[in-house]
Amino acid sequence: MGNLRGLSVFIVLTLAVFTSARPKSGPNQKCKSGPVDLVFLIDSSRSVRPHEFETMRKFLIDILNTLDIGLDTTRVGVVQYSSQVRSEFSLKTHSKLENMVKAINEIVPLAQGTMTGLAIRYLMNEAFSPGQGDRPKVPNVAVIVTDGRPQDRVAEVAAEARERGIEIYAVGVARADMTSLRAMASPPFEDHVFLVERFDLIYQFGLQFQDKLCGIDLCLESDHGCEHLCESSPGSFTCHCLPGYRLNADGKTCSAIDLCAERKHDCQQICISSPGSFTCDCNQGYHLNDDKKTCSPIDLCAEGKHDCQQVCVYMGPGVFTCDCNEGYRLNVDEKTCAPIDLCAEGKHDCEQVCVYSGPGIFTCDCNEGYRLNVDEKACSPIDLCAEEKHDCQQVCVYSGPGVFTCNCNKGYRLNGDKKTCTPIDLCAEGKHGCEQVCVYMGPGVFTCDCNEGYRLNVDEKTCSPIDLCAEGKHGCEQVCVYSGPGIFTCDCNEGYRLNGDKKTCSPIDLCAEGKHDCGHVCVNMGPGIFTCDCKKGYRLNEDEKSCSAIDLCAEGKHDCEQICISTPGVFTCDCNKGFKLNRDKRTCTNMDMCNTVKHGCDYQCVNTPGSYHCICPEGQLLQDDGKTCGTCKSANIDLVLLIDGSKSVRPQNFELVKKFVNQVVDSLDVSAHGTRVGLVQYSSRVRTEFPLNMYHTAEDIKAAVMKVDYMEKGTMTGLALKHMLEYSFSEAEGARPASRNIPRIGLVFTDGRSQDDISEYAKKAKEAGITMYAVGVGKAVEDELREIASDPVEKHFYYTTDFSAINTIADNLKLNVCPAESQGEVEVKDPCACENLVEFQQATMNSLDQFTQKLASMAARLEQLENQLLSRK
Repeated sequence: MGNLRGLSVFIVLTLAVFTSARPKSGPNQKCKSGPVDLVFLIDSSRSVRPHEFETMRKFLIDILNTLDIGLDTTRVGVVQYSSQVRSEFSLKTHSKLENMVKAINEIVPLAQGTMTGLAIRYLMNEAFSPGQGDRPKVPNVAVIVTDGRPQDRVAEVAAEARERGIEIYAVGVARADMTSLRAMASPPFEDHVFLVERFDLIYQFGLQFQDKLCGIDLCLESDHGCEHLCESSPGSFTCHCLPGYRLNADGKTCSAIDLCAERKHDCQQICISSPGSFTCDCNQGYHLNDDKKTCSPIDLCAEGKHDCQQVCVYMGPGVFTCDCNEGYRLNVDEKTCAPIDLCAEGKHDCEQVCVYSGPGIFTCDCNEGYRLNVDEKACSPIDLCAEEKHDCQQVCVYSGPGVFTCNCNKGYRLNGDKKTCTPIDLCAEGKHGCEQVCVYMGPGVFTCDCNEGYRLNVDEKTCSPIDLCAEGKHGCEQVCVYSGPGIFTCDCNEGYRLNGDKKTCSPIDLCAEGKHDCGHVCVNMGPGIFTCDCKKGYRLNEDEKSCSAIDLCAEGKHDCEQICISTPGVFTCDCNKGFKLNRDKRTCTNMDMCNTVKHGCDYQCVNTPGSYHCICPEGQLLQDDGKTCGTCKSANIDLVLLIDGSKSVRPQNFELVKKFVNQVVDSLDVSAHGTRVGLVQYSSRVRTEFPLNMYHTAEDIKAAVMKVDYMEKGTMTGLALKHMLEYSFSEAEGARPASRNIPRIGLVFTDGRSQDDISEYAKKAKEAGITMYAVGVGKAVEDELREIASDPVEKHFYYTTDFSAINTIADNLKLNVCPAESQGEVEVKDPCACENLVEFQQATMNSLDQFTQKLASMAARLEQLENQLLSRK
């Protein structure tokens, strides 16, 4: 739908009465106006009488007779509307005049209401769409013919249609409202608004249209010289430029708008221009940030985008060099590193030996027989004999640096270890007859002895082992254990423990010592033995250690009629609310709540099982306190808000969302008996921030909203709708019973496309009686928002491109949730809508109350019969 007004001006319908008019074209003369897509939107509401509709039918045919009809010239579509919208034929349906005339003669009026706003939205979204025959760069023109006031909003949707390039002409007849016509038509109004007193005068529009259509179009019939676009006006023309260009001083040629050269951009480094637009880029070594404007230096080292083996050194944006750790040097490839061996390279000052200790590190050492000096470099010879660093038993003989030999004094013999000396010893030489031990008594002299635990026999050479246990030479109380010749240890029988004296024994009581794993009770069965038991009301589990409470209620081992209250091994009975426990402490009797409590009903109290409710006489409504009656009911609601906490929202915008929620709360009458508010946040999962029954003042709710933490992650709108339907509007979370007729309203706030399916639970929510509002921001998908919103969609669907504008949505939302007088909008409301709604609600409440009374009476009668039968038994 281009804004090519130079072509659409052919139908500038100057509807004010002209002082003179051109003669009508002949029957075979057609006006050559250039290509145009023209749609007639005709009112077929019940207020248009049959003969008036026939006049409108003839009016359409007369206009078509003046047009150059064809797929490449003028395309025509016709749409009729009342309470609904119906396309009679689209822009692509007919290419011949006779087929259009036949289709117009077959139109059957809808004869219902006057939903002009709904029809304009259909015109914008469907009639002027490529699928219905709309051509690109061809003017879109709409002629609306109506005889009454719209029953819905037209100003906003008409403004949106005009913004999309649709030129709208409003033709009003008889009862049409001039204010509504001006709200629909394109400016200037004197060229686009036409009003006559009755349908038989509508031909004036056709005459003036024919006159204007056949006039000279200077853009088509002259050498206008416009470089881009020509817009025609009566007797003149104006040149225009395509988007991104501006008209030069000559009024004809166009120049591209270079926002970069004009410094009308916010790029930090590089601006790349295109006509009327620009994109940002960065210098080498920088990358463009997510805001697509600013740049950040690229640190290849920090990002790990380098091939250095050891150390990467940042040298500036996008530049680095490689280095090595201490003890390594950079190879010729300037990337890898090699360890430095100072010993191998001769870069040391050791006198004798250089020892490689790691990359770039060495220590000095000396050859065998030498010692490193205190300078840790030079070496000195070692005289082990002089330093007495030898192990010769008697004589040390120096044999060179670090070397010595041993010798013995006279009368001794050097042993095989070449160090010690031994006198001539018969014991050592085995020249004796001792079985175990030969005791050297001096050169050539010895005696025999025995090892410990043995005793020498009378032959003074052989030995026998000593068994102290067998000989009874021990002090063990219970068990003596032979551990070897002359050795024993004491032990105890099973179930006993050896005392600290290592001889006597004491019985082991594992229960008293707490060395058991019984859950409740440990029973001592003897020394070192126990079994487990349980406290009263508990039973031992299969592991014969732990215990479980005996729940007679859960096991069904009770005779309570309604409620069983369990304690381990014992139970007591109780009754549901509104019932009392009988003397048998088992059965329950329904209480007559209306006669036993101060119910406070203004008109009548009705018993229900275990409870009661109040009803009002015909013509009055039950108020929010549930007791008093009045002629009107305040606008109290149960409102659950579903807010999008996905990652695309961003933290700063999420704060604006919370302020939006509080702005909605400010418009409500919040109290325990008035409006209740619940809040749910969703992303890849769903979280109830607070249910309907948590807060009862606006200040508490607003404080709780500001404390909500941002979730981030995905956008599972379908999952959130499911959560709202199954949990948020449950009585457990504070929703009032459906019998109270408190409106249930759900409001979904999102900034993007859902990652799951919303269709199922959006439909179920509305089928459950929940009025759904959909608020979208930024990249929110309009089709999804419309699918969520209740009918009429236009009153339950809101969208803005920027988070900063959502406060305006909150103000508009107030008009729908809390009805108030219109604030200047061009809108005609049904004066009977409110009264009809109250009458319907009252009739429904009275019927429900009568039905509830009958059920309560039947229940009471059945209870009496049951008690009589029990008493007879």
